[in-house]
Amino acid sequence: MNTDEVRTRLIEVLREFLPRVAPDEPVEMARPCNEMGLDSMNAINLMLALEGAFEISFPDALLTAETFHSPASLETIVHQLRGAAQ
Repeated sequence: MNTDEVRTRLIEVLREFLPRVAPDEPVEMARPCNEMGLDSMNAINLMLALEGAFEISFPDALLTAETFHSPASLETIVHQLRGAAQ
């Protein structure tokens, strides 16, 4: 999966957990996820969905507000975890 494919898949997964983003509205990569409706319970569900979608595992050290701050921060972490898994 190349960088563009990772971003596309990430956005597909994110949309399920961002209720304040309309289906026809773009997901802004730098916008805070909490502004788009992500709460702490959905963050856990999002993490599980990302683990399944990308065959990665989030270590406890990454279960922070910084990790889930924005789509861009999540994209960075997904790339890091995919690289570590290879």
